[in-house]
Order: sequence, then C-alpha cells, then structure tokens
Amino acid sequence: MLLDAATFPIVRMNFAHDPADTHDDDFAAFEALLDRATPFVIIGQGAGEEIDHEHDHDVDERRRLALWSKKQKPRLRAFVKAMIYVEPSTAKRLGMKAFQIVSEKFWGYPMLVAASDAEALTMARGLLKC
Repeated sequence: MLLDAATFPIVRMNFAHDPADTHDDDFAAFEALLDRATPFVIIGQGAGEEIDHEHDHDVDERRRLALWSKKQKPRLRAFVKAMIYVEPSTAKRLGMKAFQIVSEKFWGYPMLVAASDAEALTMARGLLKC
C-alpha cells in the first residue's frame, strides 16, 4: 500500500502490494497522518482484489494489522472521515456492500465506494466540507 499526502486532507492510497513488504513503512506513514491531528479522507485505488480483506497476508501479518488497528482505533475514528474506494465496475461496486460493513468495523471509519475519481473527490470534499 502506498500513501500520498501531497493534497492533504485528501490522501491517496494505492493498494499495490509488494509481497516482501512487512508494512513497517505503511504503519509509519499512516501514523504520521494521524499525528497531524487533522481530519482527512483517503481515496483508494488499484488492485481491487487486494482490498478484498488483505487475503494475501500470512497469519502473523494479519494479527499485526489487527493489533495496530485496535491500538489506533480512537485516532482512526477521530481523524479519518472515510476511505473512498474508486471502482469503475458497477457489478464490483455492488459486490463491495458486505465488505464495507466489515471494513468499517475493522478500521473504525466508513468505507464508501465511488465510480470515478471525480466522484470520489466530490464525496471527499463533502465529508471535509471544503
């Protein structure tokens, strides 16, 4: 996962994943965003199958992710207004409904789905009231 905060409070996330990645940089980057103590929205794109609940992680990585999420949950709820995933396919967007519920329970913030980047930006600005 790659985070780009160049347009903060709108943060771009690419779900591309290097199998050798231990996620240390991902955790550090996410924590740096939370350390700003300012509300933001994440717009995610790429590798749609990887958003399908981190299926490629081994048990230790899943456990580590769950512990990190639990520890950070108060800050995640306070500062992440939503994660908006861009999915152009209508069928895939509809198929993500159940995953949205699981994602919100796990992360502590809503997961929304947009058909395009333009739609995601409009949603993000509405959430941030920009």
